[in-house]
Amino acid sequence: MLGVHKDKVLLVPYDNNWENEFTAVKNKLLEILGDSVLEVCHIGSTAIKGIVAKPIFDINVIIREKELLNIKGMEDAGYLYKGEYEVFGQLFECRRKDDVVSQHIKCYLKGNKHHNEVVLFCKFLTKNPEYAKMYNDLKIELARKYPENRVAYTEAKTEFITKINLLIKR
Repeated sequence: MLGVHKDKVLLVPYDNNWENEFTAVKNKLLEILGDSVLEVCHIGSTAIKGIVAKPIFDINVIIREKELLNIKGMEDAGYLYKGEYEVFGQLFECRRKDDVVSQHIKCYLKGNKHHNEVVLFCKFLTKNPEYAKMYNDLKIELARKYPENRVAYTEAKTEFITKINLLIKR
């Protein structure tokens, strides 16, 4: 995975190789985290065929118990532990020395609301290409507006994501 500097926004076209790359990362995570893992999910734009994405894997790992999370094993494998994230989540980043991030690994307990919403959002866009195109176009517009500010870019997508989540709940 190419990756992006931690503060910047870079979008690239969908790459068919991402599926195989995700499988390799998933296998590595399963090796490190072992029996604590219930599920590994490829989420985010790199999981949605046909739309642009930051070349960063967003991966959610569902774990049995928070206490079983092998933080040291993840750190030994090169992941930077970022601490608590969302409700009952733990965030890791795969970051190179030049502050280029290539993976966000979020670990949650089963039933986590944030995890469930993100998975449903990806599935919805995959099944509804007209909404995927709207999201694609919004991302391109926002990347032009905020090329050096990933936080502003992400926050500016919130309204669209919220509208989709409301459609899903109907």
